[in-house]
Amino acid sequence: MRGRGNVVIIGCGPAGLAAAEASIASGHRTFIASQNNEMSTQYGCQYLHAPIPGFESAPHTRVGYYLNGTPEQYRKKVYGAKWQGKVSPEDFVGEHEAWDIRETYEAMWHHLHSLANIEFVKIPVVKAGVLPAIIDRMQAVVVISTIPAMALCHVQKHRFNYHMIYSTGSVKREDTTTDDTIICDGTTDHEWYRNACVFGYRTIEWASKPNNGERIVAVPKPLVTDCDCYPGIHKIGRYGRWQKSYLVHQAYPDVMEILK
Repeated sequence: MRGRGNVVIIGCGPAGLAAAEASIASGHRTFIASQNNEMSTQYGCQYLHAPIPGFESAPHTRVGYYLNGTPEQYRKKVYGAKWQGKVSPEDFVGEHEAWDIRETYEAMWHHLHSLANIEFVKIPVVKAGVLPAIIDRMQAVVVISTIPAMALCHVQKHRFNYHMIYSTGSVKREDTTTDDTIICDGTTDHEWYRNACVFGYRTIEWASKPNNGERIVAVPKPLVTDCDCYPGIHKIGRYGRWQKSYLVHQAYPDVMEILK
């Protein structure tokens, strides 16, 4: 069944599944293409700032978002003196609603696997010349990518500016007395610049690799790119657009707009 035309979503992380939910809601036969067809284990954010339509029943709470120091201090601590873009404490300090990204992601995964008009497809590592053949085989009328933009790039001179940060990842905690709190720190009081405790998980982030014995993951934070490879593919999500501060829940309305 092709419905209103086949849509291919590249990537099966939270943004990819939110995009697929929007595609299905728009009446399209949908393919989710990824290298391993497995659930993501490393989430790029700790929570959703708004629910994904159809999954509003996911656990939600109010989080307190605090900043030690000033946004300018925070900007310099995290990104150095040269970068002048907006930082998250400029938008989020105070209290706001948060929805559980893990339960939402798992619910979307099981929901999409239960549907008849969607197919999960394994694809090889994306390389120049391979992707068009894959898209043609799926008879796609629209292709949406949520994987890192550099994976689609086939021009060596294109730039991908990013800032490497270091994170514990999301660690399940037994003690939840400090839950629902995000502290950003621009001072020299702490090595870390962000300490988040939400829905029973803690994530600590540093601007330089700490030597404290914890298991640390290096994470590239996208800033900006001049890559224009595959202009016919819609790139969404923080890594798909290679754009800082893109929130996961925005993938759903973006895809609804694309498929109008």
